[in-house]
Amino acid sequence: MKKLRLILMLLCLSPLLFAQEEFNPMGKTWVVFIENTDYESFASLTGPTTDIELMKSSLQGYLIDRVIHVKNMTKQEMEDFFAKEFRNLVVENEVNAIMVWYAGHGKFINNIGYWIPVDATLDNEFTYYNMNSLRQSLSEYSESVTNTLVVTDACESGPTFYQAMRSIPTDRSCSELMSGSARSSQVLTSSGYEFATENSAFTNTFASALANNANPCLPIENIVTQVTIAASRNNQARPRFGKIAGLEDEGGTFFFVSREQ
Repeated sequence: MKKLRLILMLLCLSPLLFAQEEFNPMGKTWVVFIENTDYESFASLTGPTTDIELMKSSLQGYLIDRVIHVKNMTKQEMEDFFAKEFRNLVVENEVNAIMVWYAGHGKFINNIGYWIPVDATLDNEFTYYNMNSLRQSLSEYSESVTNTLVVTDACESGPTFYQAMRSIPTDRSCSELMSGSARSSQVLTSSGYEFATENSAFTNTFASALANNANPCLPIENIVTQVTIAASRNNQARPRFGKIAGLEDEGGTFFFVSREQ
């Protein structure tokens, strides 16, 4: 039953398909939004719904082949989705670049970061979704996926995912993309250890960077710079950006490629 419900979410809640006639040097690109708001034990959230709709709107100007939007996932559904359903879709469709965006509660306990499923119970990390499980699942996508970006908009995300911090993002150019993008595995989190606010500047600035970009492409480093400045201006936690430990990374990066190249 849970598997059937997950399949129905994949087919009905989204995906949104964008026609793609233009050449995308990133290859086939998919975006996945995980929106957890209606919690059984944790406080319900309203911010993720608005934030994800804003992000979906901002991405319409970019070459994205498919957007999958899944809501209110239990722990079992999260595990099945990343370890089986989504993995199979990525492999079967030979997807080259994926961005996974999570909006909901997060926890950092005993040096381990977690996303909080909607059926999780308070003070019981065994009911949370372990970031190490996500990393293990993503490692099985490497057959076709060259560029992976995980964005976490949640409190207490923690540094579990990181291999090396890029405190000052390196400038990237579209010429680098056109010459062939090197493999990358990156993660950006809105608040690290600190509690995030539902009305944070993180998503608004991320979406604004996409909407106001006048260049043929937009590397994630440029967005990181903008969200970091916005967080400092609003006295909010500094976003963390780095590589995903345990996944292959050749120093490349995730580019959002404009439809109006």
